[in-house]
Amino acid sequence: MPTINHAFVADLIMLAPVALGAQGARAQPLGAYEAANGFRGSDVASVITRIVERQLLAIPGVRSVHDLHVRSITSGIDAMSAHVVVTDMAEAARILKAVQRVMAAEFDTRHVTVQVENEVLQEEEKLRKT
Repeated sequence: MPTINHAFVADLIMLAPVALGAQGARAQPLGAYEAANGFRGSDVASVITRIVERQLLAIPGVRSVHDLHVRSITSGIDAMSAHVVVTDMAEAARILKAVQRVMAAEFDTRHVTVQVENEVLQEEEKLRKT
């Protein structure tokens, strides 16, 4: 079983309320069970993903985030990919730059791939997946 850095996990739990913006209400809250009983490695990844989601949802113009993946490419190099649904496609460039800034500043992640969508494109994507 991998060693868990409990101080790091505690820091993540403390960050979660800060990351929750007005739009972040759509993100699942951290559970009391997770806070009380510690985390497995996959649980830590889930918490990190949810914190990233909350940070992205706090960007003005972001309606929702899906297909979010955060992973280590190699030691010290992390990557993030996501589909970001925006309220106005005319704001796509601004939102993409904001996502890149958040990932670099808050998570030290510069390998960022984002697919920007509006609700129509998101619905078309859902139909393709079924």
